[in-house]
Amino acid sequence: MLKVNTKKHFDELIKDRDSWKANCIKLWKGVAPVLDLISPELPEDQPHAPKLTPVEKAQRAWDWLQQFVKDAGEFAGAHVLSMVRAHYPLVDLSPLERGYPKEVGLQEADDLRVGLLDLSSTVIGDINLCGTATPP
Repeated sequence: MLKVNTKKHFDELIKDRDSWKANCIKLWKGVAPVLDLISPELPEDQPHAPKLTPVEKAQRAWDWLQQFVKDAGEFAGAHVLSMVRAHYPLVDLSPLERGYPKEVGLQEADDLRVGLLDLSSTVIGDINLCGTATPP
């Protein structure tokens, strides 16, 4: 009787393990392209590229995402400023380093941002932040 129950429990454990493994593989297939996009690693086909395990990639993901967002914001800002420079080459952009003028309050600054969202979408619409990454 003990052997029958042991076999039954063992078979259930194997079934659970296989189910978890299948779910982990599905999860990884969805997450891997995102981690590859935000990863600062060299592509695998380049010499000396580190080969990280899925767990190592997941552990580093938060730092990678923060750096990716920072880089994307800087790139988008540089793109917009380069367009301003191209259209208005004589305008001195250095006051922008100080942020909004003192007379522009937080609400007015927010209203300006909201009012320029459509133009912003058009101006940065041609930036490909995803590179060659494709969704799973």
